[in-house]
Amino acid sequence: MDPKVRLNELRSKMVTLDRQLARALEERSKLTREIQSLGDHPDVEREQLKRFVEEQPEGELTKEALRTIFEQINSATRAAARPARVAYLGPEGGFCHQMAKLHFGAGAILIECATVADALEEVRRQRAAFCTFPFDSSVDGMSVSAVSALAETDLVFVGERTLSARLSLMNVSGVDKEIARIYATSAAHATSELFRKREYPYASVVDVRSPTDAVRRSKEDPESAAIVPEETGRDAGLEVVKENVGDEPELRCRYGIVGTRPASRSGNDTTCLLFSLDDTPGTLFQVLGHFAERGINLKKIQSRPVRAASWDYVFYVEVTGHVTDRAVVTALEAVKGSTKYLKLLGSFPTEA
Repeated sequence: MDPKVRLNELRSKMVTLDRQLARALEERSKLTREIQSLGDHPDVEREQLKRFVEEQPEGELTKEALRTIFEQINSATRAAARPARVAYLGPEGGFCHQMAKLHFGAGAILIECATVADALEEVRRQRAAFCTFPFDSSVDGMSVSAVSALAETDLVFVGERTLSARLSLMNVSGVDKEIARIYATSAAHATSELFRKREYPYASVVDVRSPTDAVRRSKEDPESAAIVPEETGRDAGLEVVKENVGDEPELRCRYGIVGTRPASRSGNDTTCLLFSLDDTPGTLFQVLGHFAERGINLKKIQSRPVRAASWDYVFYVEVTGHVTDRAVVTALEAVKGSTKYLKLLGSFPTEA
């Protein structure tokens, strides 16, 4: 067959498939709107999609590619049905901002906040449906201040996302010659110091308020580059000069998604809680034993000092299961008898 004829035939088939996809997506959007009206939580739908992708056989598209495509479809249809108002820990263009766009869709109304407490207050006052902030990292561990701020409210974790926190050096051309100035936030400046001193010792560093400011100023300055999350640079039309320029190249951050209503049970959940103990021998062992006796896996435990009390500690714990699971319910009832303070921080679908 003539290649041009074959090419036209393939393009015609692709257009037909695209029309079918558009009709299917329209129908899916209608279903999403009805699901939202009945109060279903987005993380339950996300967990369902994850299981669906895992069940698919390997083909032209890898499971990772399928997962990315369906996550974007999920976010876009939810945003089209009812754009969510989401408070996030700034700055604009930072990793938390990018995570909020990925999780809630490009149509979400995003509200920048200076502190975790401010983000939580937006939800508490019903100016936002959800808020998100980093609360754990692969380098520094749990953020004590973030978890403490959540514990002081009646809000709960309803989801989690873990993303790579990789910074890239970017500019308009994607070429590294004649870079006289590097625009970066103070945080990006600090976390890429070794790279800059080694690769661009003579370039001046200009501190900016946000990654969005960094890319804007770099676009206006032909002898410059910006150190920003790659997606932020791509959104503004910048090209990568050098990727993964942070001093911790494998840094990953875990983001908590917080709401007013508990997340529904998905069948593969994580429950978070805080507790403090009397200073007597074996008390911690006794508390943890309540979970072990019921076959509940302890995923994470970390202690932190209580601000107002000398040498007193509170424990942050993550266990497998949902707060409505019978084993978790009975374990928590038993734990209450062994603790001075117990605070449930929420249950949510466990991220793969």
